[in-house]
Amino acid sequence: MGRDTICTTAHFLEKNQLYETEKPYSLRFPPPDGFPRQNTRLEEYEINVRDVRELEPLSFEVEGCTVLNLQSSMKYKDYDDEEKVKGIYLREVSIQLREYFGASKVQIFEHRIRRRHINFPIATGNSYQYDQPTSVVHVDTTLDWVLSMVRRLNPDSAEDMLKSRVQCVNVWKPISGPVKDWPLALCSAATIDPAKDLEPCDLVYSDYVVENMQTYHTDQQKWFFMSDQLPNEAWVFLQADSNPGAVPVPHVAIPLPEASPGAFPSRESIELRALVYYEALGDKRD
Repeated sequence: MGRDTICTTAHFLEKNQLYETEKPYSLRFPPPDGFPRQNTRLEEYEINVRDVRELEPLSFEVEGCTVLNLQSSMKYKDYDDEEKVKGIYLREVSIQLREYFGASKVQIFEHRIRRRHINFPIATGNSYQYDQPTSVVHVDTTLDWVLSMVRRLNPDSAEDMLKSRVQCVNVWKPISGPVKDWPLALCSAATIDPAKDLEPCDLVYSDYVVENMQTYHTDQQKWFFMSDQLPNEAWVFLQADSNPGAVPVPHVAIPLPEASPGAFPSRESIELRALVYYEALGDKRD
């Protein structure tokens, strides 16, 4: 293992015959008495993760992910102001995504701030004030769920919009840095076999359901992270694509092996999910 590679751990879906007859699910609200909160069974694996700072720039076309220089006018404290996040940051990202992809339209439909509690990943028994890093390898959405989101957001024009290509991408960056605590790791799309490595899963909330994909571990998977990631360095990675053959990128937060508890400031990050649309003749990227 080279100096550009770390060995860490992540949780994957267990290969279990249960999922031949029962779809994986996780309830995001207190279940009725006697009803299991989830049926997902996980396994922890060691993974080798390469530092992209020591590599040639990643290709979105090949790896399904890349790093953009995302210059924002937002200050650190601005991320506590929801109106500024929506009115400034989301607009900035939308513009940069349109420019990068050569897209005709971008719709950001969700954003989330995570601030790691000092006790994470050990549960405190209480609800956290902020969302925590995710230590289970996953893909945010399925294509079917993305298509349903297009129809939900555009009830009058969705069918025309869906005649052309649509993608769902995640944009993830720290809001303070450099990140030395639970950075994001991403798996190369070129090393994923969707039919064998990905399993649709329902995240069931009290009033809606999100269909994401859990991930099975294989030795062929290649993983990346960015050491000392700064607030202007944004991961952009594919989560769904209407183009046949496109492969989404599993991802997960990872503990750094050399970091002792409390040695560095807790990770703070913002992520968003965006729909990227292309006109019929506008599928090219710059």
